[in-house]
Amino acid sequence: MSGVIGEIFARFERECPRLEQTVDELKLALGRYDGIVLYGAGSSGIALLLALRRAGVEPLCFADGAPKKWGTACMGLEVLPPQELAGRFGANILVLVCINTDGQAYCRSFDEALRDGGHSGVQRRLHECGCANVVDYIALRRCFALFRGDNTGNLPSCPDVDCLWENRERIGRVYERLADRQSQEIYANILNFRLFGEGPEIPTLAQEEKYFPAELFVPSGEEHFVDCGAFDGQTLRDLLALTSNRIGAYYALEPDPANFRRLEAFAAQLPEGLREKIELSPRAAWSGEGEIPLYALHGPGSFAAPYGGTQAAATTIDRLLDGRRATAIKMNIEGSELAALKGAEETICRWHPKLMIAGYHKTWDFWKVPERMLGAGYEVYLRSYMHHLSFVFYGLE
Repeated sequence: MSGVIGEIFARFERECPRLEQTVDELKLALGRYDGIVLYGAGSSGIALLLALRRAGVEPLCFADGAPKKWGTACMGLEVLPPQELAGRFGANILVLVCINTDGQAYCRSFDEALRDGGHSGVQRRLHECGCANVVDYIALRRCFALFRGDNTGNLPSCPDVDCLWENRERIGRVYERLADRQSQEIYANILNFRLFGEGPEIPTLAQEEKYFPAELFVPSGEEHFVDCGAFDGQTLRDLLALTSNRIGAYYALEPDPANFRRLEAFAAQLPEGLREKIELSPRAAWSGEGEIPLYALHGPGSFAAPYGGTQAAATTIDRLLDGRRATAIKMNIEGSELAALKGAEETICRWHPKLMIAGYHKTWDFWKVPERMLGAGYEVYLRSYMHHLSFVFYGLE
């Protein structure tokens, strides 16, 4: 392989022996502490817990800043207030912060992370609670074997590096076919970050632009918009703000029951003429009809997983629309994007809607999502809204 992507992988091949840490080496490093606590009982914390358990490492508990989670259990572990950790377990515990933030100041080792302090706000609060040893979860990323298989969920900072290497030719082809130079630069920088834990800073969109980047397109007042992972109506709010409350139709899919109730409440207070154009479905966007196990977090990040405790109804976009027009489809559904795209093939072929598809939840989404869009005849652009961590592929014709 030649070109920019080839050079990145060639460098990785040279430096991999120096970069990689074995599972035994990781266990030895963790053994310096009197136990491990995972801060953040959400999708990233669950993902890291499963990775650690596969390696035979069992954390003491979760901690979380949300009082509503205190005293509950997450994947069999108690969720404690941060202020109880030192009193319960002593000062010599290691707290791994499992929060996905902007990716600008991550550390490569335990020692460096302990010096630099990790997420500044969370680190400060944990130190105030008597926790001396606090690192971001990316401090574990050098143990490539820990994340092999990438079947644990939302850990974009800790990809399956072997999977990236095995698919380097496909990654190179996607890079060459991206629609503009900025997309290619972002793609290469994300790859750098995923292989080396570092990379040049990349331009970042404001949160309200993540599905509507003004440089690529401006939504019209006649959008027939399909919102997969509608959450509490945030994307609908952004769409209405950009179109002065004008839409052609809006179809929402949101399988988390608590999120769906908030979505319904938001839609209910809209003007009657606008409400008539809105169709809400408490189902997951998927590749077929039926039920799927959902890990419902009752907030952002709910995801489909075999260990999910909620059975969620699932449908396809093709079945939901039943031939009705779509001008735009947005997906940010925690790793289910490829399944949902498969279930939208007829709609995409017939109506050629704009596509806004998250590509960061699973390692292979990095090339499979744009491959699917390119195969459908789209020009594909890439923009980031959280530096190297969270990004969206845009399909335009």
